[in-house]
Amino acid sequence: MTEFLVFLYAMLAMFVVMSMRRNQKLQRPSSPMLTMAGWGLFSLSTTLALLLGGVALAIAMGMNVPLGNFETML
Repeated sequence: MTEFLVFLYAMLAMFVVMSMRRNQKLQRPSSPMLTMAGWGLFSLSTTLALLLGGVALAIAMGMNVPLGNFETML
């Protein structure tokens, strides 16, 4: 399931970036929905980066962080 969500996120991000770049080259404004999708992806990426950074910092400090099935990967 995780692989599918990562694939879906990557495809959506690539679509938004390519559409905005194309609109910039053609010197026309991007649609409001495309802009909102871009800001949504940006906020999702930033939130996940901060949360995962916090988990990494907690693990580095020696705290016991329950990771569920991900403990087998470490």
